[in-house]
Amino acid sequence: MQKTPMDLSRFAASRRSVLLGAGALSLSGIAGAAHARSATLSATQAVLDRYIAEQKLPGATVGVRLPDGSDVFLQAGRLDFGDAPAMTRDTLFRIYSMTKPITGAAAALLIEDGRLTLDTPVADFIPEFANLTVAVDPALSLDARPAATVMTVRHLLTHTSGLTYSISGDGPVQREYRRLGVFPFTGDLGAAPGDGPKVHDLDAMAAALAQIPLLNDPGTAYNYSVGLDVLGLVIQRASGMSFPDFVQRRLFDPVGMDHTQWRLGAGEARNLAKIYDYSNGGRIPDAGASAEAYSAPVSLYAGGAGLISTTRDYLAFLTTILNDGRSGRVTVMKPETARLIHSDIMPPTLSQDGNGYGFGGFVVRPGSSDAGQYGWDGAAGTKAWIDPTRRYAAVMMVQFFPWGAVGIANEVKAAVAQDLAAVYA
Repeated sequence: MQKTPMDLSRFAASRRSVLLGAGALSLSGIAGAAHARSATLSATQAVLDRYIAEQKLPGATVGVRLPDGSDVFLQAGRLDFGDAPAMTRDTLFRIYSMTKPITGAAAALLIEDGRLTLDTPVADFIPEFANLTVAVDPALSLDARPAATVMTVRHLLTHTSGLTYSISGDGPVQREYRRLGVFPFTGDLGAAPGDGPKVHDLDAMAAALAQIPLLNDPGTAYNYSVGLDVLGLVIQRASGMSFPDFVQRRLFDPVGMDHTQWRLGAGEARNLAKIYDYSNGGRIPDAGASAEAYSAPVSLYAGGAGLISTTRDYLAFLTTILNDGRSGRVTVMKPETARLIHSDIMPPTLSQDGNGYGFGGFVVRPGSSDAGQYGWDGAAGTKAWIDPTRRYAAVMMVQFFPWGAVGIANEVKAAVAQDLAAVYA
C-alpha cells in the first residue's frame, strides 16, 4: 500500500500547513439503482462529517467512479471556516503534485503519436542536457564528474533522473536550485537568503538545471524531483506547441475538464477553497498560496505542481485512464496507452516507499492487497487513485499544509474500500 508520497510536502514542514471548508454535507448526482448504491457510501461520508464536526477541516469533497460506471460525489463543510459557500464537486482546489499524472498522460499521448518512447534521451529535445554531471558528494559540495548514464523520458516520469527539488533538503545541490531560481510552483513558497529570482519559463528552467550537478546517475536511484516539470518542456518541444496548449487540446478538452487550469479567471477566486498554514500548531491563512497568487499571469507552466482543478474534473481524468482511454463516447487515447500509464515502468531494483512507479504516480506492486493501484497525492492534502482490478477510481479534495498534518487521506481511502466491498461483495 502506498505510504507518504513525498510530493511538495517536503516544503510543508518548514513552510506551511493548511485546511479548508466547513459545514453542510450532501450526496449528489446518481439516479435509480445507482442512487441507491451511492447512499451506501456511508463510511466515507461519515469520515468527512467527523473531520468537519471536529473543526479539523472547514470542508472536504470526495468523488468515486463506481464499478457499475456511475459517479458518486460526497461533500461536507464549506470553502472556509464561518459563513462561506458550501463545498461542491466544482469547488476549485490547488492540486499541486496531482498535476504530475496529468503531465505523465500528456507524455503517453506523444508516445502513442510516435514522437517519444520511454527510452528517448532527454537531450534529444533538451540539448542543454547533453553534458550533464553528477555530484561526487552532494552532501558536501558541487564538485562533479560526467554522468555515466543517459537521462531518458522514463527517468523523468519515475523520479529516477538524478534531479531533485529545492525543497528536498538543504545541501549544496538544493541551494544551487534556489540560487538559480528553479522554483516550478505557483505563488511564494517562502523566500530564503540567497534565493535567486524564479526562472521565467520552461526554457530558462532547463538552462539553469543544466548547470547544476545531478544527485546520482540517471536510472540508479529514486529522488522526488522536478522531473515532470522538465518533461513539460520535452512535451512542448516534441509536440511543436506550447505545453499548456498540448494538455488543453489533447486532455482537458476531450475529457471535459472544464475547470482545470493554470490560473484563476475573472470572478473565480470566490470558488477557490481557502488554504491555511497549520505548522507549529497554528492555523493562519497561507498568503503564498492565496487566490491573488493563483490569479497572477503564468509563464512557468509547472507540469509537476501547477494546476488548479475540481473533484468532478479530476475524477473524469482518472476515469479516462481506468476506462482504457475513453471519456464517455470520446476516445482520448488508445487502450494500450491508458494501460501503460498505470503500469510499473520503474526498474524492479528501485522503488518509491516499496511501490513501483508509472507515469507520474505510484503503482502498487504484487504482494499487496492493493496491487495494481495507481495514483498520487498533492502537497495540500489532495489524494487520487484508481484500482484497475476492482474497477473504481476515487479522488479526495481538501486544502492544508503541511502534507499529512491532518490524517484524513488514509481514513478516506480505507472508507472507500470498505463501502465498495459492502456494495459489490
